[in-house]
Amino acid sequence: MTKVAEIERIRWAHFHDGVTVRELARTFHKSRKTVRRALEDPDPWTYRRARPRSKPVMDAMAPIIASWLEEDLSRPRKQRHTAKRIWERLVAEHGFGGAETTVRQWVREHRPASLRAVTVPLAHDAGAEAQIDFGEALVRIAGVEAVVQLFCARLAFSTRDVVRAYTRQDRAAWLDGHVQAFQTWGGAPSTCWYDNPSQLGRLVSGRFVACDEFVGLQSAYRFRAHHCTPGQGHEKGLVEALVGYSRRNYLVPVPDVASLEELNRTLEARTAAEERRQRRGYEQTVGERFAQERRLLQPLPERPFLACTRHPVRATQQALVTFRQRAYSVPLRHAGQRLWVRAFAEHVEVWAATACVARHLRSDGPGEPVCDFWHYLPVLQRKPGAFANAIPVRQARFPEEAKQLLAALEERHSTDRRRAHREFLAVCGLAASVDPVRWRAACAAAVARCEISADGVRAALLGAAPTLPTSVVLPLTLTSVEVPAGDVAQYDRLLAARS
Repeated sequence: MTKVAEIERIRWAHFHDGVTVRELARTFHKSRKTVRRALEDPDPWTYRRARPRSKPVMDAMAPIIASWLEEDLSRPRKQRHTAKRIWERLVAEHGFGGAETTVRQWVREHRPASLRAVTVPLAHDAGAEAQIDFGEALVRIAGVEAVVQLFCARLAFSTRDVVRAYTRQDRAAWLDGHVQAFQTWGGAPSTCWYDNPSQLGRLVSGRFVACDEFVGLQSAYRFRAHHCTPGQGHEKGLVEALVGYSRRNYLVPVPDVASLEELNRTLEARTAAEERRQRRGYEQTVGERFAQERRLLQPLPERPFLACTRHPVRATQQALVTFRQRAYSVPLRHAGQRLWVRAFAEHVEVWAATACVARHLRSDGPGEPVCDFWHYLPVLQRKPGAFANAIPVRQARFPEEAKQLLAALEERHSTDRRRAHREFLAVCGLAASVDPVRWRAACAAAVARCEISADGVRAALLGAAPTLPTSVVLPLTLTSVEVPAGDVAQYDRLLAARS
């Protein structure tokens, strides 16, 4: 086939130098027909077959294959013929002798196009729409690999993104993700697009019925929810792309963070940096378009929306309430009472009437009860023998000063651990009536003065001077030093020596 460069030389020689067609054919070793075509058509040539090539083997099977493909249009999408399956049926049912690749090529050229596979480019008005979804990603938190749930939200007009990580994908996480996104944007769009997440409601006769908490969220932020056709997640392609983009660009390599809060601060900084980006097909940056859109968002509510679910519970005689198979402690005075649990994305609160009586980090699923040491302090003071094996004590996070005091007490009373624990519980009892910083300072002062007791901490809290040397408590390093008994005869020997 004659190449473009050769066509250009033929045309230049004819139109610029006046070379005849006969001479051009002789010089370039081309037929006169080819030369005349080059003079008429300067564009690259394509191969043009005068008539289709005969395919006797495939032409005999073509009506059969075409009927199968036509029937597939009315079949479930996941139960339609593949090219491989068509070839297998032709061989088994019709004695076909051709190759599988031949069938694949024919099917690729003749399979009827489905209108469902054709998408239409869409335009989005400012402030009108956001798309929201969840995805999964692997991270390393405090040295331990864990799968986190990524809440992803994108404004359709400006493509300003919000990405947050949660330990679980439940209703509280969905609600909290919305609140965080709307606060980041400074308002809410008119409509939010979703799949049909079971955490926010359920499908009834093909229609999505939202749960009460999600309806309350829509009411607070004045937006409407649009749920995509079941199984057609591509209808919200903007956020589908965001899920993959976040994993590839924000979480590669796998981040190693100290806590979930640190990971979310990183994600917040990365999404904010995207405002400087100019997306393909737009003259303005994401930040410039977001500045236009922000003015058109629905205003935030005056009273913050509580992104939680509420559950009635009853406290046991061990002062425990159960939520999602995990027990949480409450103050002893609430044992046996009816209470309410407010379950947030990462923590739970236990409420009695209008007061919050306990707050714990969430730990769903079976396991050891989540206890607050200070809830059980009164009963431990009455039963100090339970100190060593008590779950609240083992889960307690005492300040470093208190740990040093406890170690000193256990060393001083190594033969009577119960006395050491009784003294320490008395010290903890002092913390209820003073500022935590003062209590920690008093524990440190008692250790420094070697007044290892509850009275020593109490004296430090009152600002009293150290006790007199006659009653000073020896440092722990000197308690094992042996002092020999005195010998008065040494004095007489000294006088006799002088005389």
